[in-house]
Amino acid sequence: MASKKTFRINFDACVSISFCVAALLIFVLDAFALKNYSLVQNIFSAPGAKGAEQAFNFSSPANYARLFLFVFGNKNFLQVLFSCAFILPFGALMEERYGSPAVALMVAICSFVTGALNACLVPQSLCGAASVALMLILLSSITSIAKNEIHLSSLLTLLVCLAGNLYVCSQNGGLDRMAVTSLFVQLAGALAGSMAGFLTAPKTRRAASTASNSSAQDRLRQIDEESPRKKSFWGKKKADDETTVIGSINI
Repeated sequence: MASKKTFRINFDACVSISFCVAALLIFVLDAFALKNYSLVQNIFSAPGAKGAEQAFNFSSPANYARLFLFVFGNKNFLQVLFSCAFILPFGALMEERYGSPAVALMVAICSFVTGALNACLVPQSLCGAASVALMLILLSSITSIAKNEIHLSSLLTLLVCLAGNLYVCSQNGGLDRMAVTSLFVQLAGALAGSMAGFLTAPKTRRAASTASNSSAQDRLRQIDEESPRKKSFWGKKKADDETTVIGSINI
């Protein structure tokens, strides 16, 4: 009797999926269950520079934690949906290429750099995963940049992501100079995270791939040199060698 085929769900991108689920859960709690507490405003938002309503406090350990946690906070459902739309596909691709631990480290670096820059330069709090989405898009285009080319699809996706973030900023409080500065801060954090990933995780793989290709080429060259069709092969034979040549064919 033929066995029945079974289908199962493959938890392929654990970091990306977990990130989006956490962001959605925090938004639901903040919007419905914990309205009076303002969960996003008090915990899941990066403090701003001096003069902001929630300025960074160097003596508060919670403020340092918020430099990492702000990427999970979102002010509205549009912001959550927009971030997940980029993080899920690009995150799965990057986890397959670099591995989940490396992607988690890149997200942490991206979050910290973005939060620290916001605490130094922007006099308002920041929340949302725009910097993480931008980082994943940049990582996807690094391979083509290393080959002295860039894919038009990657460039257009980056432009769409930037334009979408500007639109989200305009919906949250108007598109002004501060919103544009905040977007550049997030782009800087995305560059830091993507460069950290490019300089760490792919380096070992590139080196291993190069060494493998080099050893394979050396072996092929050795086989070619030792081939009887080479004149150098017969020049190395001694006069008393028992090798008998019946004939040769010139090609």
